[in-house]
Amino acid sequence: MSSDRSAQLRAIIRTQTEIAASDLDPATIMQLIAERAQELTRASAGLIELLEDDEMVYSVTTGEATPFLGMRLKAAASLSGLCIREERVLRSDDTSDDPRVDGEACKRVSAGSMICVPLAHQGETVGVLKVYAPEAEHFDDGDVETLELLTDLIAAHLSHANLFEAEARESRRDALTGLPNRRAFEERLPVEMARAARSGPVSLCLLDLDGFKGVNDRLGHPAGDEVLRQVGQILEGSRMADDCFRIGGDEFAILMPGTSEEEAAVAATRIVDEIRGGALGAGGIGASFGIGTSVDRDGEALTAAADQQLLAAKDTLYSRSNSWDQST
Repeated sequence: MSSDRSAQLRAIIRTQTEIAASDLDPATIMQLIAERAQELTRASAGLIELLEDDEMVYSVTTGEATPFLGMRLKAAASLSGLCIREERVLRSDDTSDDPRVDGEACKRVSAGSMICVPLAHQGETVGVLKVYAPEAEHFDDGDVETLELLTDLIAAHLSHANLFEAEARESRRDALTGLPNRRAFEERLPVEMARAARSGPVSLCLLDLDGFKGVNDRLGHPAGDEVLRQVGQILEGSRMADDCFRIGGDEFAILMPGTSEEEAAVAATRIVDEIRGGALGAGGIGASFGIGTSVDRDGEALTAAADQQLLAAKDTLYSRSNSWDQST
């Protein structure tokens, strides 16, 4: 047996011992398995995709896949969906010349080659463990065997747990709007800051609803919840759908990698206009935003800059409102 293969097997045994000796919850175990999959195959990314209706959802992500947590692919047009349908391991050595893959998604996440291994739960194939790398021909048969052993670990240690229950799957997703939540935002921000330091600016838009308290007061909290759901739908329908977060109350964040402050303001204005034109909350809802832009690793400074602009926009709105009230 080669030294590399021996090291892989020792790492798998170490992972098994680590899981068995601890009180890890299902979501943490999935995260650990994805990290080991990436490490042991020398991949740039490891992830677990779960099947939801007719889509594959990036439910656990590591490495270069981290920014794409929550991304959705059509199961019928992706290698992971085919993996589930055929219930067998599938490998693509060159995604640029493979009709089985979602070519646009592969370009977006920089997946030049990949392996998908089916995950079974209670006798049903419900997801895949996947690794990918930017270059073609990255993986070999030993990598396939390694991933199969890791999926066996998931089945063995979680066979008595509801691995795919909503709370495990949605620990980084806001239940009301369906958007990624503050935890997901806080995990994603440092990734984008590190990327900005290497390859260009990242802009952050903090968006706060105007008139939201009035909707709750006049129409009740169920109406307010419906407003938040509708705003979530507007953000989900935007071209930045994978970069939008509900970070609390009526506050939202939009990360815009590779976007200047001017470009970010144009995109944010478009979303605000859609919110204002949507007659949400019986026509009483608008939105204010602030933009921060950075090319370094300081996420706190980026957030503070966006927050400062947002507060200034709110102050301007308040001043205008008072002036209107006094004139009438």
